[in-house]
Amino acid sequence: MPWSPLVEHIKQPKKPQALSDVRQLLARLVDAFGVNELGRLLDVSPAMITRWRRATPISPEMARRIIDLHDVLNRALQIFRPRQAMLWLVGSEPLLDGARPIDVLVMHGAAPVINALTAFERGVYV
Repeated sequence: MPWSPLVEHIKQPKKPQALSDVRQLLARLVDAFGVNELGRLLDVSPAMITRWRRATPISPEMARRIIDLHDVLNRALQIFRPRQAMLWLVGSEPLLDGARPIDVLVMHGAAPVINALTAFERGVYV
């Protein structure tokens, strides 16, 4: 059944900061990977992640990286087992013209990677 929300009746969120604060996503990523591995994935020092967790402001660029990484990993882990998801992330993906999903994520953001995951889940193969 298609999803069709009644958009003409959507009200603004009561607590928009709950959606815009990337620290909650950062905390989830730290819980999943640990500070050191997450630092490697985001290309920042583990000390920077610790500072962000203690209230150092997160730049818009870093916030985008956190959101994109979280969204891609969340989606990949809905489709694959954890080891398969990590192998898929660094492997050649035909649905991305043979590129590695992690490289596409870095260069173009989450959208094309999530689109490839959705296509894979629907059984589209190249």
